[in-house]
Amino acid sequence: MSVEWGILPLGIEESDLVMVLLAIFILALLVIAMFIVFPWYYAFLGTLFIVFCILYGVSVLKQKEE
Repeated sequence: MSVEWGILPLGIEESDLVMVLLAIFILALLVIAMFIVFPWYYAFLGTLFIVFCILYGVSVLKQKEE
């Protein structure tokens, strides 16, 4: 199925794709829960924190590859 989407030729295996989709789903649930529980400005700051942590992790992994 993911071959039809054109994702596998980019080097992503199906098991990795499933793990990425699961991680995105869990993060989406976390963000929705933050907006339900906290005031919007705390939830927005928490969402920004999560995004910047992900970007920092990606940049560290790219530096280790080089």
